[in-house]
Amino acid sequence: MSLRDIEVKLLRALVAIVDEGGFACAARSLHVTQPTISQQIQRLESIVQAPLFERTRRPLLLTPVGREVLAHARRVILLNNEVLGRISALSSQDSLSLGCSVHFADGLRTMLSELATERPQLKCSIATGPSASLADQVGRDELEAAILLGIETPRCEMLGRLRLAWYGQAPLLPAEPVPVALVSERSALSRRIIETLAEHNVPWRSAPWCSDPLAVRASVRAGLAYTALAANVHHGDLSLLPVPPGVLCPEPEPVPVYLAFSPSAGEQVVTAARAAARAALRDVPLGPP
Repeated sequence: MSLRDIEVKLLRALVAIVDEGGFACAARSLHVTQPTISQQIQRLESIVQAPLFERTRRPLLLTPVGREVLAHARRVILLNNEVLGRISALSSQDSLSLGCSVHFADGLRTMLSELATERPQLKCSIATGPSASLADQVGRDELEAAILLGIETPRCEMLGRLRLAWYGQAPLLPAEPVPVALVSERSALSRRIIETLAEHNVPWRSAPWCSDPLAVRASVRAGLAYTALAANVHHGDLSLLPVPPGVLCPEPEPVPVYLAFSPSAGEQVVTAARAAARAALRDVPLGPP
């Protein structure tokens, strides 16, 4: 079966004839000549291989095929307009201030590379840090949007749930609490780790030298503590060793990931931020919202 494409302008001609009540009125509404409208309908009929109008009837009536094509034509035109509107919004958004949780900083290289290729006109300024701090900046309109782990804001959408796994190789001594590397009490990931250990009655102690995610990873690599991180983080960092099953309790439940928007962020910002977030989280093990 040979493929046949229908140009949107042919569908517009059909819709205009029906909505305006005839070929002449359709030509005026589309700012073309009546012969042009007639030629476009003839072309459309040749593509669908059937007449669209009852030529012997007055007033002008659609054939059954014509009614079917008209219904689809309206949908195609709406979709065409939506696509062009979206692209226009993307093109007109030339700057974006975006926060990104440090837990997703590994995806910034992919995000910036894709944006440079697909949207070279977009000037994207990036701020990384703890999700709670970024959420505060979004709320104060200091950032237009932010990718947050476990922090829900008044204006946000959930992108998925981050699947977690235990990492570490610290010696476990009988009757001694498990050394655990945590960031801070405001960290949603830290709270999820603590809740999981408590739920399974695992005694633990906080590693005092950890104050940020980089220090957490350093302590885990050094064999000084355990922590929970993204379930696939060891694929890009072989020095982070997953904990074998049965050594600790089951892995923590996934943590929600949100894309937050500032109170003043318009539709153009929202569209640009979504595109950036998709690129930044491409390799992150997200489950469904």
